[in-house]
Amino acid sequence: MTVPTNLYQKATLKGNREDLMDKIFNTSPNETPITSAMGRVTAITDFHEWQTDSLAAASAANKMIDGDDVTLDAQVATVRIGNHLQIFNGSVGVSRRANIVKKAGRTMEMGYLKGKKMLELKRNIEAMVLSPTQVAIAATTSVAGQSGGLGVQCVSNPLHGGAGATAAWTSGAPTAAVTGGTNRTFTKALLDTACQNIYTTSGQFAEMLVVSPAHKVLFSAFSGIAQNRFEVKTKQQQGTVVAGADVYMSDFGSLSVVPHYLMSGGDTAYVLNTDYLDMAFLDGFKETPLAKTGDSDKVLITADCALSVRAPTAQSKIANLTP
Repeated sequence: MTVPTNLYQKATLKGNREDLMDKIFNTSPNETPITSAMGRVTAITDFHEWQTDSLAAASAANKMIDGDDVTLDAQVATVRIGNHLQIFNGSVGVSRRANIVKKAGRTMEMGYLKGKKMLELKRNIEAMVLSPTQVAIAATTSVAGQSGGLGVQCVSNPLHGGAGATAAWTSGAPTAAVTGGTNRTFTKALLDTACQNIYTTSGQFAEMLVVSPAHKVLFSAFSGIAQNRFEVKTKQQQGTVVAGADVYMSDFGSLSVVPHYLMSGGDTAYVLNTDYLDMAFLDGFKETPLAKTGDSDKVLITADCALSVRAPTAQSKIANLTP
């Protein structure tokens, strides 16, 4: 139909208010379950070190003749290893006017942007920890220091496919690259082997399995799930189909299964004992105001830290998995 002549329409209206909700929705995942489960220690320089040691093999034949003299046992020195700290950084700048004008969803723009940047840095640190290939790099006057991730620090119990390999790490920082291998399917047998290896080499039980979303789906299909459906008898209740599993009871302890969004498309799963994992921070998360050069404020945010796998024997990785 034809619009009536001289009809006053909304497009002509000058006094209409905006309908902007006073909230900001951000669905980007920001959880950091791995670093949150670790210990936190203070580093005092940009190369953080620790020592590992081990006992001699147990011997049922250890014995001596009554009153006999002894030959002193040979001693093995501790292993001194470490990791280089990495300076994670982000910066924000806001004009005076943008900071103070009335806005929807936040009061001060600088505070909102700093909080957002902190979450981004936490995710960056988590990504470093989960990296299957990132090696440690020493800082120089022209090269940024870099922390080696779990992929190069889980050296005692790695499970690779084909010619894949993780170099031994017996001194200094984990600087040797991981050798690529042949991908294969994530299976219950691989997971059981990883758990057994951790118990054999450390006498400890692993507590956490960290996998990609795709490998979590494969895990839930492992044989051995005691019951995958609940039958509800009463009419007041609806039945629940259980298609996934979050805990794995192995022969060598119970594992919490953590699917990780940052591992999407990855080819590695980690079996971890977080009692022997730390993040070493030089000065925590730090905000530094930058020089004022105009009608604005600028801030640098840093986190200077390194992953510290205190006992590689208490960890395992299952590498070269089909993504």
